[in-house]
Amino acid sequence: MSRLLVPLIILCAALGILLSIEQPGNDADLIIASEDEIKTLDPQRMSWLHDMRLAYALYEGLTRWNTNDFTIESAIAQSWNSSEDGLLWRFHIDPQARWSNGTPVTAHDFVWSWQRLLLPDTAADYSDLLFPVQGAEEFWNWRAEKLASFSGGEQEAEELMEETDRRFHETVGIRALDHSTLELQLARPVPYLLDLLAFAPLLPVHRPSVEGWMVSDADLEDMKGPSGWHFMNPPPWSERRFIALSPQTGRLQVDHRWARPGTLVSNGDYVLDRWRYRRDLRLTRNPESRRPLNGAAREILVVSIPDPNTALLAFRAGEVDWLTGVSADVRRDLLDAASDSQADQTRLVRSIRAIPSFGTDFFSFNCRPTLPDGRANPFHQAEVRRAFALATDKQSIVNHVTGLHEPISGSMSPAGGIKGYEPPNGLGFDPDAALRELASAGWGLDDEHNLRSASGELFPEIELLYTTSSSRHQRIATALRGQWEETLGVNVRLVGKDSKAFSVDLRQGDFMIARGRWYGDWGDPTTFLNLFRTGNGNNDRGFSNESIDAALAAADVQSDPAARYRSMAAVEKDLFEKHLPLLPICQIVEIGMYDPQQLSGMTTHPRLIQYLGDIRFVKETP
Repeated sequence: MSRLLVPLIILCAALGILLSIEQPGNDADLIIASEDEIKTLDPQRMSWLHDMRLAYALYEGLTRWNTNDFTIESAIAQSWNSSEDGLLWRFHIDPQARWSNGTPVTAHDFVWSWQRLLLPDTAADYSDLLFPVQGAEEFWNWRAEKLASFSGGEQEAEELMEETDRRFHETVGIRALDHSTLELQLARPVPYLLDLLAFAPLLPVHRPSVEGWMVSDADLEDMKGPSGWHFMNPPPWSERRFIALSPQTGRLQVDHRWARPGTLVSNGDYVLDRWRYRRDLRLTRNPESRRPLNGAAREILVVSIPDPNTALLAFRAGEVDWLTGVSADVRRDLLDAASDSQADQTRLVRSIRAIPSFGTDFFSFNCRPTLPDGRANPFHQAEVRRAFALATDKQSIVNHVTGLHEPISGSMSPAGGIKGYEPPNGLGFDPDAALRELASAGWGLDDEHNLRSASGELFPEIELLYTTSSSRHQRIATALRGQWEETLGVNVRLVGKDSKAFSVDLRQGDFMIARGRWYGDWGDPTTFLNLFRTGNGNNDRGFSNESIDAALAAADVQSDPAARYRSMAAVEKDLFEKHLPLLPICQIVEIGMYDPQQLSGMTTHPRLIQYLGDIRFVKETP
């Protein structure tokens, strides 16, 4: 191992200087490092795994997962019951549950938070999670249509919001029967409902804090009564610090400073003490937490270290207890050493962890007819998308490019990730079939191995978008360029951007092919297949197909679990052997680092949910 570590040792002095500058007076007893920057602490607006990890520390929902086997445990809901047909559910709130300001968590908190998720104004990626609730999808569509036709005016905006509130409470099956009883009326059964309720976007937020009510000490004491803030009349819009109504668009405009230290009110194991963007975020124990935290960290520091080599050095130097992801090139050597029982078990070697996760690495095709600049989009044709999939040698990529030997994927759902569900194999590597697909779309190779149309037009230059945050993405993109240029006679230009610019391009559909990865959020195939529904908030590809939408809708109402899984497997087969809205590459293998001689309570389940309050120290840390 000395050969492996020599290059690292050279940088240690510089690392010590860096850490001493960036983290003065650090006294947290658990330090977590992430290459990814936290984007939001608003659970309704979350879609990234590293954001959600913090959501599960700051907030608590009706249910939670046992992260060993992902069975469901009670959380804010002490108990629940449902009707025989699975359409009516009642949840009974723990009367001891409190927000960090000492006020009770009530059924009204969930009603308001879920109404917020169902407002197009919130710009949430996961609004459709609640569409199975009676009237929820109709409510979302109604509000969207009203906003689209809004003609302007301050008074009109307030009247529309009042009408929106009335319509929600009258038509949507989410009701507080009293302060401790929440009722859900579903339009169709949701077999995975209890699993879904533990998911970050369905965690509750505290309305007076989110909206920025000016609450006096006397009001706060009154709000500590059983019904919480619900007994109070909301202040006028002009007196809410963090929210306003736009007189031009009628939309709610949120000032996200509510989710900052000093203003964020939480109900989870921890509270937010400090957040320095692009530097660090500190959590401290919530004195109002319902759960015993004996032995858990008193303070947690989450450090942003975008450079993977610097992050690895920080871990080696003992400045970091847990690296949530390791993308440094040396990780392959560390994994090889860890598998060798004769290797020197240094802290680096014994700490490396490789976990096949509940997620898939892929490259998205832009499926829209035209690109944002008006150019015709060749990937609008399914034949072209199939050709590029058939021209991809995935096994070569995981063997020689990533070097991690991940299981290759022909579909979105990882094999074995959902008990009882068998995803299809998808399309394999077949260069001859790829050329036949292109021929059927009107493209063929000329004598110089260039792809042209029958009229002699060259196939457009392909822009392959990737993020520069990890060398892995560039290496895979480079390999794809080589394979496609060799097999298909196309010209591929690599476009590398930082994560923020990449995300903007993805949301705006400003790409031809773009890297992506997706982790399942709940234990059901819909956690992957929903991405292909028309209008889904995470359908960045712009894919839309009526037959796929209809097949998924039919599977939604299938009451026989086995028949339902068969129906969804048929949908996934159609998606990845015919339509190919994206090109699956491999199951994601997550590489992280923590020392088992220091930390326990770390999950190894593929779903990768880690409750920070479950982490314990094996021995007392200094």
